[in-house]
Amino acid sequence: MDDEQIKKAVLAVIERSVPARELAAAFGGPRSTPAAEASAGATRLLTRIVLGDILDDAILAARPSDRTFPLRLFFGELGRFLASEDESTATESAFTLASGLNFYFRATMESDAKMWVGLEVSRQLYAFAAAAKLEADVLARSAPLLAALMNNELERLKLESVDHVKVFDSQLHERAAGSDQSSFNIVRPTSFLCRVATNNAVKAKAGVLT
Repeated sequence: MDDEQIKKAVLAVIERSVPARELAAAFGGPRSTPAAEASAGATRLLTRIVLGDILDDAILAARPSDRTFPLRLFFGELGRFLASEDESTATESAFTLASGLNFYFRATMESDAKMWVGLEVSRQLYAFAAAAKLEADVLARSAPLLAALMNNELERLKLESVDHVKVFDSQLHERAAGSDQSSFNIVRPTSFLCRVATNNAVKAKAGVLT
């Protein structure tokens, strides 16, 4: 598939509000024609909202066996909620997350400032996942890939997901609001961890709910 076909497939997913489990059909094979074609301006806008002009083919055209496939599922779910006409918390959260991702990837700023923006984006990622009841496996597999993608925008720093960590460590984590202060069991993360790339020193702790 060329870039234009991939972008049209992304938009088709949004227009039809297709669940993530149907993404393979939406991207990889024949699909039904949308009821109404979006205008050229609307098409460009929708493409930008879902980062269709930034994400490369390794993500947009990933197959189930590909390492980046979880990101394709994640962005498909994000697009599904962006297309929703309801006014649910999940829909609002999806819009906030998409706006944050767009600002992070498109705005020019110093590395430290971009790091803090990235951490706030990661907070919204987990807020969206909770509001949308995103499947735990999709989140656990896509969060590290999203952090790695975001690291392409950073110098001397790197973001890390802590979804695989189950025990609270005060050197790496800080408890989020609503945590059980006496518990060391991590229920779920609420933000990424940030390290200095050269020596792995912790620059900003990951938020977790215990």
